[in-house]
Formats: sequence, structure tokens, C-alpha cells
Amino acid sequence: MRVVVVGAGIAGMSLAAALTRDGVGVTVLEQAPGPAPAGAGIQLTPNALRPLLRLGLGPALERVGVRPAARDVLRWDDDRLLGSAPLGDAFAERYGASTLTLLCSDLHRVLSGAVPSDAVRYGRYVTDLLEDSDGVTVRCSDGRQVHGDVAVGADGANSLIRSLLNTERYRPPRRLLYRGLAPASRVPELCGRARIHVWAGHDRYILCFPVAAGRKVCFTAAVPAGADDPGYWTTRNRVVDLTAAFDGWSPAVPRLISAAEWVGVRGVHDHSPVPVWHRGRVALMGDAAHPTLPFFAQEPNQAVEDAVALAGRLREATALSVDGALEDYARTRKARTDRLHAVTRQILATLRASGERTPEAWERAVAKAEEANAEVIYGREPAEDGARPVGADPTTG
Repeated sequence: MRVVVVGAGIAGMSLAAALTRDGVGVTVLEQAPGPAPAGAGIQLTPNALRPLLRLGLGPALERVGVRPAARDVLRWDDDRLLGSAPLGDAFAERYGASTLTLLCSDLHRVLSGAVPSDAVRYGRYVTDLLEDSDGVTVRCSDGRQVHGDVAVGADGANSLIRSLLNTERYRPPRRLLYRGLAPASRVPELCGRARIHVWAGHDRYILCFPVAAGRKVCFTAAVPAGADDPGYWTTRNRVVDLTAAFDGWSPAVPRLISAAEWVGVRGVHDHSPVPVWHRGRVALMGDAAHPTLPFFAQEPNQAVEDAVALAGRLREATALSVDGALEDYARTRKARTDRLHAVTRQILATLRASGERTPEAWERAVAKAEEANAEVIYGREPAEDGARPVGADPTTG
């Protein structure tokens, strides 16, 4: 079995690492000229961390990650504590793994270390995909072609592979998501304890957490989208604009933003669930399959789950059974991500129905939804969807 993965992000590299562990041949095509530089941070929650630990990546992840003890939600203007959720040991005891915060680039390096170096080919912009009874052919803009038994679209929220399987209607972004990175030494008041801090306002929020073994602080801020395209702004202009967006907030917020050495921004599109995840020998995963609103930090974590579930099907598939294996993967994974999508929709519907737009109402709605669905979100194993766990002995299932 030879698998061709389009996209070398967290989704694609997680799949490549899982397939490599099981001796399945994989080629990853990435349009960027090389790995992304340090920038955005992520939260690995227990549902994704457990299978990564079984892949043997625990020591490498521990060297670059931080285990926050709790997540504190603070009122936007006066730092009043609205709610606190224990993480760390509490999560480890309840779900078998804690939450780990780290840079996307550090996770990418850890995953890359589990994949043969010649398996990832950078600078390959995929333009088309052809399928026949013998396999798939992926075409690149430089005229090169890569053949395989299966093709997987892990090419992000603006996926080309998704557009080949689905008819889409463009929806303008309703929110902008800023991500920034600052030296911990410039905001020591936020680094005394390893915690996730969230400042909540009525129509925007900003959160931060330690990364890079505590040497850096990453922040994520969501604000309503304006008319301007932020893609051409420099980091300096983004800092100015973001500071203005949080004018009057807790003094810790502008200090955090002004300390940033890098700021990126992207639009958050309000996608409906993707209807078609699979056709023949082609499947989708990660943001290509389920672009989602940023609740419960599940964007990268669901991508890891996809990788584990898909690898579980492909490791035992043959040329005759691969279509059915991909169909089973798509059916079970779509059911799970659609359920999580429905939870986030319900949070928004609850807030709209109540007419409350206060930080307190936002915290109550999110905390209630998280607790009601915690076992589903954090405790679920991809193996429950029919895939043998990563790293499991194939003779024991």
C-alpha cells in the first residue's frame, strides 16, 4: 500500500508518522518550500495526546511542551475570575493524559522525526488528481506526478482536494483570528504559573499560554472581521490594530500584545459540515474535511484523531478493500466531527436566544457545554470508531 498525502501540516504529518510506524509506504506533498517557522501555538488535549504517546513521541513532546495546571477565564476589563477548569494532573487522572501546550512548529518537528526524510517533498504545488481502478495520480504544477494506491487531502481549510469532491459556496470570514508569540521574559506576570489565561469580552476574546518549554508565550485573539484584508499587513501593523481592538481591556492584554515578536492573522469562515469526505481511493482529513470554529482547542486535535483512525484502516487495507476502508473511516469520523460541530453551534444558539452578550454569559455557556460533552471530546479514542489503536499489537487487535 502506497499512500500519497497532500499537505504537510499537523494532519498530514500525523498520518505519515502513524503509517510509518506500521510500515505503510507514504509520500507527503507540500506546496511550501520548507517547514513553517516558529509561530502559532496549540493545545494538545488528551484525545490527541494519548495516541501520540503510543507512537513513542512522549519524550520529544515533553522537551518542547508545557503542562498547564488550569485554564482561568477572566473578565476582560478587571481580571475578575469568571471560571477555572483544572487541567494537568486532573486531566491525566480523568482521561489518561493531560493537556500539553506547544508551538505548532515544535510539534511538526517531532512528527517529522518519526517519518523518513525522503518521504516529505516540499515545493510541490498540487494542481489535480486522477483516479482509476489501479490507483491515483497526483499532479503538481512543475509537471511532476506521484502515483499511489490512495490519496489523502490534508491540505487545510482552503483544500483543493475537498473542492474536487464537493461543490462549495464561498462564505466571507465573520471573525479574524490573530496568533502571536512573545518572549516569556517580557510578560513575567503571565508566566509565574503554567496556566492558560482567557480574557472574555462580549464579542471578542484573547487567550495565552506558555510554549517552547516555558520560554515563550503564545496568544490567540478572536475579533469580528472588518472590511479590510489583513493578509498584507506587517507584524507591526497587526500589533497596532490588535492593540486598538482591545483598547480599555485589562492592562495585561496590551502588554502581551506589544511584547509580540510575531503576529499572524487569518479569517475564520463559518463552514457547514463538509458533506463528502471520500470517493473511491480519495479521502479528506483535518481542516480539509472539517473546518471548524475554534472551541475546545479541537482543530489540531481532531486532525490527530483523523490520522489515527485513517491509519488504522489503511494498515490492513488491500487494493480490493481500500474503498470500503475509506468509506468506513469517512462515515465514523464525519459522525464524530459533525457532533462536535453541533455542540459549538448550540453554544452560539444559546447565547443568541438568551439575548445576553456579557462575558459571564459566554463563560457559562462554554463551561456548561464543555462539561456536558467532556467525555466525548477528551475521553474518546479513535479505536472506538473501529480503528485499531496506533502502536497496538496487530495480533491482539
